[in-house]
Amino acid sequence: MPIQFGDISFVTANVPRLRAFYEAVFGGRAEGDDYHGGLAVGGTHFTFVDVAALRESSAFHYVSSGGANNVIFSFGVDNVDAEYQRLLSLGTEMLNQPTTHPWGARSFQFKDPDGNVLNFRRRPQ
Repeated sequence: MPIQFGDISFVTANVPRLRAFYEAVFGGRAEGDDYHGGLAVGGTHFTFVDVAALRESSAFHYVSSGGANNVIFSFGVDNVDAEYQRLLSLGTEMLNQPTTHPWGARSFQFKDPDGNVLNFRRRPQ
């Protein structure tokens, strides 16, 4: 499988508030809880993630809410570890190593040359 656009992740201090806003703007019903949720809109998926919950994991030491680093562009990949090694060989600025998270996804994050955060992830099967 080639790399595929996954979702736009919003890092926030208030997941329910942001989730309700996007439900009102785009329609539909978001899934999830007060710490992690998602809303499918057409071919796009919005993910809402609690900044405090992310900071509990050393893999997400770089996150903030508000300002820079509060939006993460996510892409689905077949093999997270192979992609990590491939990007390392290109000299990519990595933010962490591949990690399997409590919700089952395995991912790592890195920066583009302008400092934007990208996430390569394999969702649980």
